[in-house]
Amino acid sequence: MTLLYTVGVARFDYEEMTLFEKTEETTGEQELTLSLSAIQPWGSVSTSLEGFTFLHDLKQHRIELSGRLSFRLVRGLDFNMGGSVARIKDQIYLSAEGVSEEEILLQRRQLGTDFRIDTNFSLSYRFGSIFNNVVNPRMGGGGGRGRFFF
Repeated sequence: MTLLYTVGVARFDYEEMTLFEKTEETTGEQELTLSLSAIQPWGSVSTSLEGFTFLHDLKQHRIELSGRLSFRLVRGLDFNMGGSVARIKDQIYLSAEGVSEEEILLQRRQLGTDFRIDTNFSLSYRFGSIFNNVVNPRMGGGGGRGRFFF
């Protein structure tokens, strides 16, 4: 089990006016993540619950529950499935100008939404040394938005 709290500052520079009439902003943010995982001879299972909010307005938040199952088929070959469900209230970057059908189809812009549901299935094959997994996955794995750890 892992409990991770992060707090930091995010800077946004928008190309167009947002719904909140901003073209740029700097805001504080915080995130709390609870993760559980287990590795067994048959595979692994993991789940996490994540809560995120901007510090200037706690009504702008996101809550996400996700899970993943991995079944070992043969040595190195796994069948994976996972999914997540999220309640989204933190889309401060949405354009006030709206979006065209082309932008939606090409995924160039996002529409406002209150919920998101994702599912995925995959096969993965791992090879190499059994000792090469030295990255600590509990610290977020990078790709963050300028977060500080305390």
